[in-house]
Amino acid sequence: MTVKTNQVPATLQMFLLDKAKKRPERFSILHPQVVSSTKGLRDSLAHATKDTLWVSYEKDLTEALLKTVLGPPRSLGKALLIHALNPLSIPVLTSCFRRFASASNKEFLPPHELAEALQAENSPNLFIGGSVDPANQTITLWRGNLEPLTVSFSAFEKSGDGIEPDFDKFSVTDSGQTVRLGDYEAAADAILYEFDPEYRRHVSRERRQSEQTFGASLRRLRKQKGLRREDFEPDIAAKTIARIEQGLVQRIQKDTLVSIADRLQVKVDEIETY
Repeated sequence: MTVKTNQVPATLQMFLLDKAKKRPERFSILHPQVVSSTKGLRDSLAHATKDTLWVSYEKDLTEALLKTVLGPPRSLGKALLIHALNPLSIPVLTSCFRRFASASNKEFLPPHELAEALQAENSPNLFIGGSVDPANQTITLWRGNLEPLTVSFSAFEKSGDGIEPDFDKFSVTDSGQTVRLGDYEAAADAILYEFDPEYRRHVSRERRQSEQTFGASLRRLRKQKGLRREDFEPDIAAKTIARIEQGLVQRIQKDTLVSIADRLQVKVDEIETY
């Protein structure tokens, strides 16, 4: 699985609550407005919308933000809180943000990878961080759209080479594509495929669409006829047949199509019906 990055939409507004001097540079692709004081919070609130993304590395600034919210509840967008969270703050967070995620700094991606994952085209299919609950033996993984996915310890079975997960050493790596538990690794797309029905349906739809191509039809017909790719030689090289089946050939020459059809003993326009 790859991280597909897009230009950040002009409508995306991000406030970065941070007192560190160098960290904001690592979020540059998101064009954050850095907030490092209570006064800055008041100014930010005046311009916040339901689409604003708040990223906070500072617990005191998060608490000050919540205290500054006055009047009737309104959506301030989404919040990513990269620090310990006071459980008593959850009700006000729920009333202010349509979605929020929280964990300690070490449980999220490093800033530059986090920025990439948040603005990636496939951000819902990437994990930006998470938290381990030993008491309930679960891991809650935060996706790039700040939706949670809770998975049982039992989902992480011992790998084929005998490596067992170490739940005390949780991290997310590869810009959100891999969950690490010590030396144990699990791919994000494999986790999503098993535990997210919507993701599984999406993958199945894409798979069906890819199976409707000329190359897929050729592969099915060739196998139905009991032919190998080499059986098209010397007229057509086996590697050419492979490239056509994989959809790597954009335009197939008429003579090639005729040779393929002759070897399959069908008409050219019949190949795509298989």
